[in-house]
Amino acid sequence: MTDSGEAKESHPAVEQDFKSQEGQTTQNSNKRTLDEASKNETSGLETLKKMAKPTARKIDFKTTEEEEEEEDALPLGCSICRKPFLNPVVTNCNHYFCNLCAVMLLMVSHHEKNTNCFVCNQPTLGVFNTAVDIKKKIVNVRQKARAMVKEVSTMLAKALVIRKDADAMAAQSAGMVEDVETVMGIVDTHGETSAEDPTSWDEIVDLVESMEVVAAKAKEMAEKAAEMVKEANDTTETAKREMAKALGVMRKVKWNV
Repeated sequence: MTDSGEAKESHPAVEQDFKSQEGQTTQNSNKRTLDEASKNETSGLETLKKMAKPTARKIDFKTTEEEEEEEDALPLGCSICRKPFLNPVVTNCNHYFCNLCAVMLLMVSHHEKNTNCFVCNQPTLGVFNTAVDIKKKIVNVRQKARAMVKEVSTMLAKALVIRKDADAMAAQSAGMVEDVETVMGIVDTHGETSAEDPTSWDEIVDLVESMEVVAAKAKEMAEKAAEMVKEANDTTETAKREMAKALGVMRKVKWNV
């Protein structure tokens, strides 16, 4: 009975001690949970800051020139066949091939149990995605070539108009010169007779002066015509050079697809 009574008396103390320990454990657990939540929150904020920082830089500071440089860095020729792309694809390691070249390479590689990249020998796992950026560049190159050809056509048309105007002006100038020479011939023939009649002489003088004006105008028109011919020739030569550049651009991509 005594032992049982002592056990009954000691039971509340044990229960209280147990509750105290349980409370301490709960408190420590809650503290650890708060600490972990605080750390996770801080870590989350830092992660967001790190993620936001490059995004902001990309939006605020990436210029059109940088985008053009990135596009210029993209190839226009397959690394396997060394020709302009036909249905370009890209690997995970950012190397570009024609779709058919990639398929053929994959067939050979599968037979040899080797699916590494043709360029860098990195594993491709046989995955080839459509090269959207390359396709976009090909479209831009085609548009550029068309614009260059159109500009050349405009330059040649301008040169043709200038040359026609120059020919017409030169013909008009030549006609004026002929008129001056005809009148001056008449003056030389009838000059002595007209000199005896002051009235006739005044008319001849007026005629000669008018012919001098016509001759000066004819000379000016001839010089202008020569300048126009030179401009037409220069425009034609520039058009030839631009056409050569356009052909160079056109050869970078396929057109019969």
